[in-house]
Amino acid sequence: MAIHVISNQKVDFTDEEWNLYQKIVKSYTTPSCQGEQLFNDLFRSNDNGIITFLIPPSKKHTSLEIFLFLVSLQQQQFLRLAFEEYTDMAVQIKEKMAEIDEKLKELTDKKK
Repeated sequence: MAIHVISNQKVDFTDEEWNLYQKIVKSYTTPSCQGEQLFNDLFRSNDNGIITFLIPPSKKHTSLEIFLFLVSLQQQQFLRLAFEEYTDMAVQIKEKMAEIDEKLKELTDKKK
C-alpha cells in the first residue's frame, strides 16, 4: 500500500485501487477536462491517508462512478484498519493464554 495525493489530500491505496483510480481518471479525461478534477472537494482524509469524510457533490458536476469509487475506497480502508486491529488483538490473546497456561501448569506441578 502506498499513499498518493489526489485533490490535495493524502490517500492510502492498494496497488489495485490505485490502478482503478488511474483508469477512472483516464476514462474521464477530455481535451477540456482533466479526470482528476472530478475528484476535487468530494472527500477529506487524515494524515495517514484514510478517508474520514465524504462530501456529496452538490456544487459541481461529477460522476456517480467517481463518488461510488470513493465510498468503496473508504469502506475498504476501514475494513483494513479493523482487520489489523483484530489480528493484533488475536496475537495478544494467544500470548496471554500461553502465559496463563504456563502459570496454571506451574501451580499444578507445585501441588503434586
